[in-house]
Amino acid sequence: MKTARIFGLTVVLFLLLAGTALAVDLTNRIGVGFNNQLSYGIIGSDSKMLTNAYLTNQGISVKYWATRDIAIEGVLGFLYSDFQNTGGWGLTLGGKFIYNLVYEKQMNLYTGGGLAILPVHTDNGHDSHTKTGFSFMGFVGAEFFFRDFPNLGFDLEFGLQYLDFDEYRQFGTFGGGFTTFGIRYYF
Repeated sequence: MKTARIFGLTVVLFLLLAGTALAVDLTNRIGVGFNNQLSYGIIGSDSKMLTNAYLTNQGISVKYWATRDIAIEGVLGFLYSDFQNTGGWGLTLGGKFIYNLVYEKQMNLYTGGGLAILPVHTDNGHDSHTKTGFSFMGFVGAEFFFRDFPNLGFDLEFGLQYLDFDEYRQFGTFGGGFTTFGIRYYF
């Protein structure tokens, strides 16, 4: 219920602020920033808690618009932890293909797909394991630019995502809120 409220407030906020936004032609521009859309949550037991902690890292994003309609985005996320001989690391290596559908005065609406490779290493002091999973997604999204900050883009995406890690499989919808959005500066 709390997630639904946050999601609703996010949508209302973007709709209210959209009147002050300005769509920007991003052809041949590179955006660098943060992306949480190839991140994911795990439903699991306490015995998997150490691995779960490494499967929730967010990423640094680099997005390149080859044309007005087509972009590619790379996402790199990393998490390292060490506490009392227990620790490990997780890595998100992802890529997305994006196609603009609609150019509004306030925003660009797009669709696309993404794939992430997810290597995870855990060490509990007795055993050490490295496993690799993957995730893929299909989505629609919107990217906003505000008049006073024409090079700073904010985006939200909604769609379907599949995760396969070790013996764990997850499929479902995902949506954007304050904790699952992207922000980047375009050069």
